[in-house]
Amino acid sequence: MSDKQRKKNGISRLLEIAGRRKLLLFVSGFFAVVHAILSLVPYVLVFYIIRELTKDTVDFTLTRTYIIYAVIAAVVSMIVLFLSGILSHIAAFNILYELRKFIADKVGKLPMGYLNNRNSGALKKILSDDVERIESFIAHQIPDFVKGVALPVITIIFLFSQDWRLAAISFVPLLVLAVMIPKMYGGRNKQLIKDYHQSLEDMNAGIVEYVRAMPVMKIFGQSAETFDKYGNTVKRFNSFVAEWVKSSTPGFAVFMSFTSNAMLPVLALGLYLYFQNGVTLATFLLFLILGTGYIKPLFVLSNMGMQLSIINRGVEQIDELLYQEDLKEYGEVRKPENFNIEFQDVSFAYQHKNWVLNNISFEIRENTITALVGPSGAGKSTVGQLLSRFWDVNNGGIYIGGIDIRKIPTEQLMQMVSFVFQDSFMFQQTMYENIRMGMDKTREEVEQAAKAAQIHDLILSLPNGYETLFGQSGVHLSGGEQQRFQLARAILKDAPVLILDEATAFADPENEYKIQQAFSQLIKNKTVLIIAHRLSTITDADQILLFDKGQLSTKGNHDELLKQSELYQRMWNAHIRAKEFVI
Repeated sequence: MSDKQRKKNGISRLLEIAGRRKLLLFVSGFFAVVHAILSLVPYVLVFYIIRELTKDTVDFTLTRTYIIYAVIAAVVSMIVLFLSGILSHIAAFNILYELRKFIADKVGKLPMGYLNNRNSGALKKILSDDVERIESFIAHQIPDFVKGVALPVITIIFLFSQDWRLAAISFVPLLVLAVMIPKMYGGRNKQLIKDYHQSLEDMNAGIVEYVRAMPVMKIFGQSAETFDKYGNTVKRFNSFVAEWVKSSTPGFAVFMSFTSNAMLPVLALGLYLYFQNGVTLATFLLFLILGTGYIKPLFVLSNMGMQLSIINRGVEQIDELLYQEDLKEYGEVRKPENFNIEFQDVSFAYQHKNWVLNNISFEIRENTITALVGPSGAGKSTVGQLLSRFWDVNNGGIYIGGIDIRKIPTEQLMQMVSFVFQDSFMFQQTMYENIRMGMDKTREEVEQAAKAAQIHDLILSLPNGYETLFGQSGVHLSGGEQQRFQLARAILKDAPVLILDEATAFADPENEYKIQQAFSQLIKNKTVLIIAHRLSTITDADQILLFDKGQLSTKGNHDELLKQSELYQRMWNAHIRAKEFVI
């Protein structure tokens, strides 16, 4: 987006978003104005009917005609209002679809560091709550605003055409609104709205964390009341909203009292003029009805002020996400001629704080297996994530086939690299789609990948085979089974570079055996990087890189490290003792 667009905020920014469906909204607004005009017609006709009935000679034919026209106007008015609402909702849902898709695409282009620094509650609020409020603005508040402005203007013009004195006294509530609304929704209120959004984010984050922690909470017999983060954020949000309402009540009460009793000055002046023969009974009744009736749409506008303030803050947070700098692309380059991997003097720190990796250099030859081992926090997983360009290095460079990965377009890099995560994730889709993952692959290729991952027979045993929905009707998978789905995805993708981040972490012995069988299919003719904690799984690796405190301590094969490294010896002995442990 341009700098000019970035400077827009408030109503102008909301209208810019709404303008993506200008024609629909223009027609919706036009119908809203027509509705405002037609909604006045029955009242005007009632005025003419009363005026006719108070004459010495009543023209009943003309009176019946007025009644028929009033009914027709009321019916057409409702039809036009319905059409206005339909068009505004169509525009709103299309805009929301585009906006959510745009945000989702944007999130996919952001560095993982940005997403990791935002809690899931904040992202959920942006993608769901803030976007949904824009739907309310477009679908309801734009037509309401048009109607709320058009109806009072048209009414006041008509009233001035009948009697300027009563029209002038009827105009007073508009002046009160013009003075009070800025005071009610400006100044301190802006900070309150900002605090409201922050409190809502915190509560969402607490709720998401509580849901995720539910199994652990149940194991220890805990409830929502004992989960401090959840309980405290909900209480803070409740207290904040209660205090906000309490502090706003006096001003709002004065505002509502005055506008709700706007009939009194009209009634007083109207009675005086009527008994002085200054106005007719029909005119007096007209002003009692229309002279205060036009206030009703203004109530909607006053309530809209608070809603717009909240929506505007949500739009600011949406824009904050949309204006984040994408993971940089440095242009198209040729495809690497080979898949040798090289780390040259790589240093990296999350958020530029403490170094996680410090001046790391090593090389992985094409079609070989390299294992990364070391104590927890040594930087092993970070190496795999940097190679996948989840983050960019602070210093040094990472090369595939002699080309800096920062100069390889992200889409092309993702085609080269497969990453099997330690934590598996299953979508609420069919088993078939959970393997295919949107890739352009045939049914036969998907099934071949499932067979290679030792998951085909399990899928066939499910109620609907490959068409079984994960999570539906009690269909769930163990951690090891889900891990094999990840392997099936990687086999189907068939990328030349493969990163395995402790892929057997959650597998029982049976699943571990099947996963090892799947590995034999997966690693054929690939450059493999294995991040391992179970040292027995990588004893046959072509080379082992031993990390310690962000440094590359030493490298070699299993036998060489047993002879050369005291740290590796301790890790190996601890691993052997763990395998032999019995109760």
